[in-house]
Amino acid sequence: MDPVTHALLGAACGFVATRARSRIAALAGAAGALLPDIDVLIGSDSDPLVTLEFHRQFTHSILAAPFGALIVAAAFWFAFKRRHEFLPLFVAAFAGYVSAILLDACTSYGTQLLWPFSDRRFAASIVAVVDPVVTVILLGGVISALRSARATAAGISIGLTVAYLGFGALQRERAMNVIERTAAERGHAIREHAVKPTLGNLVLWRSVYLADGQYVVDAVRVGLFSVPLLYAGGAVRRIEPIDLVPPLTLNGMQAADVVRFARVSDGWLARHPSRPNVIGDIRYSMLPNETRPLWGIEIQPELEEQHVAFHTFRQFTGRDRERFFGMLRGVAPASLAAPEPERQRYKRPQVKNRDAR
Repeated sequence: MDPVTHALLGAACGFVATRARSRIAALAGAAGALLPDIDVLIGSDSDPLVTLEFHRQFTHSILAAPFGALIVAAAFWFAFKRRHEFLPLFVAAFAGYVSAILLDACTSYGTQLLWPFSDRRFAASIVAVVDPVVTVILLGGVISALRSARATAAGISIGLTVAYLGFGALQRERAMNVIERTAAERGHAIREHAVKPTLGNLVLWRSVYLADGQYVVDAVRVGLFSVPLLYAGGAVRRIEPIDLVPPLTLNGMQAADVVRFARVSDGWLARHPSRPNVIGDIRYSMLPNETRPLWGIEIQPELEEQHVAFHTFRQFTGRDRERFFGMLRGVAPASLAAPEPERQRYKRPQVKNRDAR
């Protein structure tokens, strides 16, 4: 999640874990919670996939928690000239570190909690990467704990956060049920299914499922006191790395990059609807019912001995904003239908030569 929420949760956990009346426990917990995201510094100017491969990898492993806590505790111990006991600092930092990686595992991207024993990415998909409700709950608890110098308020805020995450799990189950019924009505047999909340809420969800070799994208609104609403999106053909050989050659660098991208994307690959040489992770998009990916790699056969180019597609027009908030409010689906190009079924482009872009 976002750094502010991580720091607040880490501070609350630092308070509760140590029962300390000093603000140093909250600071150590917050620092411990921010340390896993040091992986954002890992990258390569020539190989854009390095960042994706290492994001939420070894720094987000349970095994890394005691080492990270040791670094934070030692830094605080020396910074404050040994005026504070080392063990409470370590405990607070450890609690904050663990809170961060577990909270990230509640989002949809995936966290390698068991690295290096397993490269499986754990993703509960029950809360968005930015959710103001979680942030406000934790902010209130940490401020109250700091003012009272007691851990009670911090503990309550943690409990409310856990309850909110439980509510997210319930909402996700409701959204999945709606999509499963819809798929059955369409005559689709779901082979794989990804359901994730949209930014900042647990009401509007993005659904992508695989059926008959195509990814079908929908948005579903599951309000508390209203009938669920389905906002149908489009369908795109699933892409396997081998589908790109040709125009790529099997042993080329770009073919290897496609395999790497497929691995970090768990195989959820599809072409960009208007840029067929761009392969994206279909699970993520700016709008919950569109097929344009949020990011992707560009295949350039004429440069196949260079690494692929990486692109993000974060354009959010006024019309997009209108559609998103319309879905969030529960506006009738018919009035928010996707533009015709997004609703067309995917047709594979014919690549006539190796210089086709």
